[in-house]
Amino acid sequence: MKFGVSSLVFLPESLSSSLEKIAEHNFDVWEIVCEGTHYLSPKNIKYLLEVKDKYDVDVVVHAPFSDLNPASMNEKVRKLTIECIRDAIEGAFELDAEIVVVHPGYIPELWSNYKSEILDNNFSTLSEIVEIAEDYGIKIGLENMPNFRGVLGTTPESLLDIIKDIDSKNLGITFDIGHANTVANPSEFVEKLHKIGIGIIHVHIHDNNGYEDEHLRIGEGNINFISVLEKLKEIDYKGVLSIENKNIRDAVKSKEILKEYLEIVNEKVAEKKKIEG
Repeated sequence: MKFGVSSLVFLPESLSSSLEKIAEHNFDVWEIVCEGTHYLSPKNIKYLLEVKDKYDVDVVVHAPFSDLNPASMNEKVRKLTIECIRDAIEGAFELDAEIVVVHPGYIPELWSNYKSEILDNNFSTLSEIVEIAEDYGIKIGLENMPNFRGVLGTTPESLLDIIKDIDSKNLGITFDIGHANTVANPSEFVEKLHKIGIGIIHVHIHDNNGYEDEHLRIGEGNINFISVLEKLKEIDYKGVLSIENKNIRDAVKSKEILKEYLEIVNEKVAEKKKIEG
């Protein structure tokens, strides 16, 4: 597995300032969150093309989400959501990135009695986004959400309900371990999520205590990461673990702890194989 870090930790700063600090700490992958000054503008894409080769890193793109809603009852909002995510997909293509992370929509309080219509909108918007991704050869990682009121896609079942009629080799899952912990045991999510679309293609990793989406350093919450990593090993996941903490110091510490956990998991797997064979 590769260790990534999200630009989320530096969102108020410019992208160049953020990556200069991140580059010091030898992550394999940078996840660019297309919000604020980190939006994949032509200027930012040009800059990223220069520095990603300089530091020999891969890029994952996280589509904008904070004030967009693919499930909106407002057609103009849905169209804007598609256009902004199109920018992320086109940027990912230029940066030779394979994955764009996308959030499901949410149900505004005003429309809480119209869930069926909201789900139809979410499906239609996501279908169009996947078609755009197919044109560019980009994979969409639909992310499971935290247990917040009105948010869609919090469970494997609800994610499956969202995409069940979308048949595409370009649609998979970004498994957010911290989000899962606000809903149930994250270990129980792995096998279920891996059966949706083309399965788990990307992982977000951060800790919490099961109630809020705290984005704590690994070990500061109550998630049993060794158990989750074992499950990921069982499905032969070899992709990126994108660390989403509140600051670079916590992200670096999380990476160190995860390396130790992976060594433990690898030893357990090797011992199991030795016993079995």
